[in-house]
Amino acid sequence: MAKKDTLIKLKEKERELRQTLIIEAARKVFGQKTYDRVSMAEIAKTAGIAKSSIYTYFKSQEELYAKIAFQDACVFIVELENRIHQEDKNVVKKAIDYFLDYYITNEPQWRMITHFALHGNKDMKSVGLLNEIGRKLMDVFEIVFTRSGLKSDTRLMAHTLFSCLSGVLIAFRKYPGRSEEDRIAHMKKIGSMIESMIIAFIKL
Repeated sequence: MAKKDTLIKLKEKERELRQTLIIEAARKVFGQKTYDRVSMAEIAKTAGIAKSSIYTYFKSQEELYAKIAFQDACVFIVELENRIHQEDKNVVKKAIDYFLDYYITNEPQWRMITHFALHGNKDMKSVGLLNEIGRKLMDVFEIVFTRSGLKSDTRLMAHTLFSCLSGVLIAFRKYPGRSEEDRIAHMKKIGSMIESMIIAFIKL
């Protein structure tokens, strides 16, 4: 019985590892192209497995995309929420710093978000799920402003903050003629400027 249990556990572990391999490869490919220009064959090639193997774990390309987007967003949102609920008054700075740090480090995830935001795909059955993720993120950003003392328009400010930070990453993440260190330092400076403007606005 013990031997059988060990074999079952080994198979489960192998399944988890293979699924992780597929997800990592898919994240990389989805980060390079828009959703509608990616094929399962490309993902399989990047993962170093047969295309048929992917369908063992995911029914469709869309299901794979949605799982990655949802999984990554949940990790980001949970950690962001943990940070802004810590005993520290400067939650605006925490939110800005974490957003920039996270998506500078996890660039494929950021590219997936950008591609979906710019191009989207109204025919995707998972659009509702992906929009739900967006609303959850805005909920957390809204908490940033309520905790900072803003009494009205907190949702609008949440959208404004997300737009500003997204714009920073789009405009300067790969800005030509600068080193990686210089680009990151410049984005952080802009982040500090956004923080100052928000705090000044809240105090009005």
